[in-house]
Amino acid sequence: MQLKPIALCISSLLLLNYGAHAEEADTLVVSASKQAATAASSRNVSVVKVDASTLADANVSRTDLLPRVLPGLQMGNSGSLLFQSASLRGISSAQDFYNPAVSFYVDGVPQLSTLAMQPLLDVDSVEMLRGPQGTLYGKSAQGGIINIVTHQPDSTARGYVEGGYASRDGYHSKINVSGPIQDGLLYGSATLLRQVDQGSMTNPDTGSDHLGGSRTNAGNARLRLAPDNQPWEVSAAVTETCTHATQDTYVPFADVKSRTLDISPGGGDPYLRSCSHSQSLSGRYTTEDWIISVVSAWQQQEYDRKFPYSGYTANLPENWNQNVQEIRAATRGNDTLDAVFGLYRQDTRESLDSHYDYAGTPLTSTRSHNQAETLAAYTDLTWHVTSRWDLGAGLRYSHDKAETRYSGSTQGYPWGDSNTHRDDQILGQLSTGYQLTDGWRLYARAAQGYKPAGFSVTPVAGTSADAYDAERSMNYEIGSRYQQGAWQVDGALFYTHTRNLQLFSGPVGYQTISNAGSADASGAELSASWQFTPGWLWAVNGNVVRSQFTGSSESYADQRVPFVPRYATGTSLSGTIETPWGSLLPRAAVNLVGPQFFDGDNQLRQGSYSTTDLRLGWQASDRVTVSAYVDNVFDKRYRTYGFLSGTTAFAQVNNGRTAGVDVRIEMF
Repeated sequence: MQLKPIALCISSLLLLNYGAHAEEADTLVVSASKQAATAASSRNVSVVKVDASTLADANVSRTDLLPRVLPGLQMGNSGSLLFQSASLRGISSAQDFYNPAVSFYVDGVPQLSTLAMQPLLDVDSVEMLRGPQGTLYGKSAQGGIINIVTHQPDSTARGYVEGGYASRDGYHSKINVSGPIQDGLLYGSATLLRQVDQGSMTNPDTGSDHLGGSRTNAGNARLRLAPDNQPWEVSAAVTETCTHATQDTYVPFADVKSRTLDISPGGGDPYLRSCSHSQSLSGRYTTEDWIISVVSAWQQQEYDRKFPYSGYTANLPENWNQNVQEIRAATRGNDTLDAVFGLYRQDTRESLDSHYDYAGTPLTSTRSHNQAETLAAYTDLTWHVTSRWDLGAGLRYSHDKAETRYSGSTQGYPWGDSNTHRDDQILGQLSTGYQLTDGWRLYARAAQGYKPAGFSVTPVAGTSADAYDAERSMNYEIGSRYQQGAWQVDGALFYTHTRNLQLFSGPVGYQTISNAGSADASGAELSASWQFTPGWLWAVNGNVVRSQFTGSSESYADQRVPFVPRYATGTSLSGTIETPWGSLLPRAAVNLVGPQFFDGDNQLRQGSYSTTDLRLGWQASDRVTVSAYVDNVFDKRYRTYGFLSGTTAFAQVNNGRTAGVDVRIEMF
């Protein structure tokens, strides 16, 4: 990996210089927000925040496992780990693999849609804002946003090593160091990770087993220049991730317990190799009343994907390049008025050179080049009418430009086309909140979100390069948040109307994006936690969602929107038991997911299912923790994805029960 020399150099410097003590983060501060914690956009919103210890207790090491700790979020592979079917509040990203409705951020930087699944390297917390966040975050945030907040190196030196072994010969190892390089001036951190998650599928044609898994190498290095007694600081970070996987593993839809692929002879094994490179440069200047932030980030990804099905073999290599710039000025927190003003630019470029064969005979090839550019200006204001009552309003103007150019041949006949589309969007949001008591808040919110117009990344032979229209959502919600003593309760009622819904549909191998009319999503969500005795926490959560195409939908009138469970609920119990030999840290969790469909015609249905996870940690000393776990204790099998090829239905299923042991050693 290119990152390894950098990481090792920083590691050596950090090991020579450490001291001081860490500051505890206030768990009530929503740092995913782009303005002060007292602003309406931070307080009048449904939010979930979990820290690093909660992630570790729930055995969450990758983003696709976040539904274990983020109530209401549903995630799963849509064929490949590149395409995550994230859904939230009845809004589903699986309707368009390349333009999700739930976006992922790392330290406020948007991630490529094909990198929604990534390992969690050195994470302080993960925050989820539910409902449209279009005015502050722009496109692809109708369902909400998820922001991964990484550890920022400071005067406190820390370092740890982790390792573990799991079912199906899976294992992981990680090393991290962080701290001062020159205390009072320069700080750094470095993380290296190796993670192997073996699958459980067998290919009868090749005899290969352990298919459906992945092997990942990842690393991150960060430098932070923050002179003492200065109002400014600058940070630079670089992350490298390479994954080899055998995804696209399909069995007959009706045989959910099968571990043998339904595959045609001669097709070989499914294969995926993906490498991503991320760089960011950010700065912050603080005055008495304002914080001015600047960020510039770049991300590149190249992957080669091959999957066989129904006699076809598809080879789909793609290259992605994205760069983002943002400048923002936000108040630090004011008794009368809070504000944020920002300018934003995002440019994304993609190229594809795909080939489809049938029984070894070339069938079709496609070469495409796509570019999407967004320029935006936004503002968000909060008027603190009284010490308990506030009003908020936001506005965003976005100019989007999409270009496509493609060509190819089908059985020797050439085809191709090109086009450019421009569009302007104005989004707004209004909110009001009232603090009934110091620990109890009520709020109401109306907000808009959108996905821009554009072109299908994988065009179909013989069709013209016609753009699909922008998708727009309007959301209304009322919510409440209560925190007092050992209790915390959050709840909301919501309704979202979406028009010009973008849906990825058509025969497998020839799918394109088109507008499928309007859809309505309505529901309720509730979560509560009770620390009923010191060291013990009981948490429950649940949501009910009705997400359905309206009667005016041209293609799917009155059908359920795919990849949206009708309901979900969960409960967990965790605590600490002190013994003469160290602390025992037990955790038990049960999650129930309601029925959902995988297609707009509602022919492919996954029924409700539940999973049970158990974990027992042993903190042998201040520096050593050993944990044993069993995820999906009762080995429940369920479909994570399904599709029709002709009249035959195929499904992707989960890996089933996973057991393992982890060890973590704090080096200093």
